[in-house]
Amino acid sequence: MISTTSKAAGFLLFAMSPFAVAQTPPPPSPGAAPTPMHVQGLTVTPKNGQTGDQQWADRYACDGWSKTQSGFDPAQPPAGVSASDLASRRDQYQRAMSACFEGRGYTVAVAAAAAPPPPPVYVVPQSGFRYHSLLVQIEGGYTLTHGNTAESLNGGWNTGLGLTWYPSSSLPLGLRLDANYSRFDATTRSLNAASQTLGTGVDLGHQDIYGADLDAEFDFRMSQHVKGYLYGGAGRYRESTTFQQIAYSPGYVCYYYCYPAYIGYDYDVAHNTTGWLNSWNAGMGFEFALQDPVRFFVEARYQRILSSSSNKMQEFVPIRVGLRF
Repeated sequence: MISTTSKAAGFLLFAMSPFAVAQTPPPPSPGAAPTPMHVQGLTVTPKNGQTGDQQWADRYACDGWSKTQSGFDPAQPPAGVSASDLASRRDQYQRAMSACFEGRGYTVAVAAAAAPPPPPVYVVPQSGFRYHSLLVQIEGGYTLTHGNTAESLNGGWNTGLGLTWYPSSSLPLGLRLDANYSRFDATTRSLNAASQTLGTGVDLGHQDIYGADLDAEFDFRMSQHVKGYLYGGAGRYRESTTFQQIAYSPGYVCYYYCYPAYIGYDYDVAHNTTGWLNSWNAGMGFEFALQDPVRFFVEARYQRILSSSSNKMQEFVPIRVGLRF
């Protein structure tokens, strides 16, 4: 006669056995075909034609038994343990899973470790000079007057826009087209001379010069980020000269209240614009590579504009800074 205690002990041993089924989870789908399973780094393949339902039941049972044997739950790893201790417990759990599945009629193999993702690639922005066949430039700066021109015009400002074309990457030669606009104020000497010529008082005067140059450019590399260049060529310009007189007329000025006063204004007493005049120039500059294709440059040139009368010319030294891109 078997005692109640003996029956309880036998049931406990059977429940702890790797061949015991603790609880069957809901099957994924009825009649699913047997397929290999990937369980915690193991590839588990049925040898005895186990159905999909049986595979899931065995997987559930082996997971519970392996947790009991190893004291490790991969879904809830213990906190506060060293990395080596954690790896040891995970290995014990995996060995218990392998033994359990093999005992239930499966072939077990360690799954191949997935290749680690490639490290992120940091793309370094392009720097230095790279070949571009066509570049646009914007520029501006201050223009010094030279020679006889300095007697009639003070220095002034200039601005421009242009294109540079490099036909070949193997030759340091370019063709450059610049459209420019400059303004200069008349000197006191020029105003006095205009007063005598016009027979009336001249208080203000200025000259606008606008046109374009077509230049050849020769580059010489100084470093990866710095180059110098020489350039020169010819162009066509027009000169527009204006003389003005300041006059006053009675009126009212209002600021909180209005009161009578003389109000000044200026008006043109003479204005003249030449036809298109021939010009030539030569200069040099330095260019600095920023983030490709942007370059910063500074340059100076000597420029001479011929007048309609052969014995007169205008001489300037434009100093410009700008960007090419």
